[in-house]
Amino acid sequence: MKQAIKVRFAPSPTGPLHIGGARSALFNYLFARKQNGVFVLRVEDTDTKRSEEVYYEDIIKGLNWLGLNPDETYRQSERADIYKAHADQLTTAGLTYEQDGGLYLRIPTDDQKIVVHDLIRGDVEFNSKDFDDIVLLKKDGNATFHFANVVDDITMGITHVIRGEDHLSNTPKHIMIYQALGAEVPTFAHMPLILNEDRSKMSKRSGDTSLTEYINKGYIQPALINFLVQLGWSDKDGQEIFNLDELVDKFALERVQKGGAVFNLKHLNYLNHHYLSRLPFTEYQELAHPFVKQFEGNKTLLESALKLTQDRAQYFDQLPELISFFFDLPDYEASMLVFKKSSPDQTQKGLQAGYSVLKEINHQDWNQDKLQQILDHTLDAEALNPGDLFWPIRVALSGLMGSPSPVEILEALGKEESLSRLELALAKIGN
Repeated sequence: MKQAIKVRFAPSPTGPLHIGGARSALFNYLFARKQNGVFVLRVEDTDTKRSEEVYYEDIIKGLNWLGLNPDETYRQSERADIYKAHADQLTTAGLTYEQDGGLYLRIPTDDQKIVVHDLIRGDVEFNSKDFDDIVLLKKDGNATFHFANVVDDITMGITHVIRGEDHLSNTPKHIMIYQALGAEVPTFAHMPLILNEDRSKMSKRSGDTSLTEYINKGYIQPALINFLVQLGWSDKDGQEIFNLDELVDKFALERVQKGGAVFNLKHLNYLNHHYLSRLPFTEYQELAHPFVKQFEGNKTLLESALKLTQDRAQYFDQLPELISFFFDLPDYEASMLVFKKSSPDQTQKGLQAGYSVLKEINHQDWNQDKLQQILDHTLDAEALNPGDLFWPIRVALSGLMGSPSPVEILEALGKEESLSRLELALAKIGN
């Protein structure tokens, strides 16, 4: 009977869940689900000096947030007896020796070719003479990373080891431990490293590379899932937007690249904007809530501001900057009011004409359709260009070079606040 596919994600809780770790978890999860296999979370916490419970909790929280729920969960700190038993097995077989309080596995002294059969990189060849004897147990009796890693893979029935390229150089050591224990060697697949945009290696200890940092900035789960899977993998049909079920169906290790995967923040922003702009507004508003609490004093204006900026935000942490002008007009230079193809005189004429007609509109007619109709009529009646009228009104209302359209802002602000801001603009341009 063919053994069921079983993979593991094996992070160490010595720091927050790294983007690279999240990518590794996703690739393992997708491979397991496509094969109707088992996805294991194994927390490698034998480094007692650096492992912290807060990081363990961060790993669990991050996986749950991504929707990558493991079928089985283990902690190496609870498995010391298992490692000791396997070390004793090797000692009984005469394959180990003690030195300086540690237990070592002897490496054969003759030249042995060690071939790593890798699903991504093909066959990679090493020579046993290039490796020193392998430490199995440290002075304190705890298993080393290499030994615990292999013993766990054996006892848990791991069939495929899918991990980062930085572990490729460790793999010959692991193969030698498998062989010494008389165990079947699993199939390996080493994913490309994740690189910064300057192609330097992304560091685990950089704050902006932790998954939590991106969650806290307001990136949402579907966007991050799509971004992570494209760090080294691409769909043969060129598709870029997937739900998790589609990815399970589409994902294949054969499509994973060998070269480094560049972390392109612009692409992440593009994906997140794609999802944010398509959310039902009630859901968008609910997700935005933690980021805009300072504006809750005017709930009606806040709702209008969020509606008008939903198609502009790339991530939720941008919202305060995008909507703050609705609540507090920035101090802007008079020169901003003048469109590049207009002049100060034409700008003043346009602003005055706009202010005059807007002042006469009744409150019940203060809506986008009516406002647009009246301003379009003013444009023709005063022989103005759009840059003489719409541009300065928009700047007067927002204090910004880029914002929603003038009539959208007019409706959101209401008549009194809109006229007040236009009066300020007329005073600026008049001076």
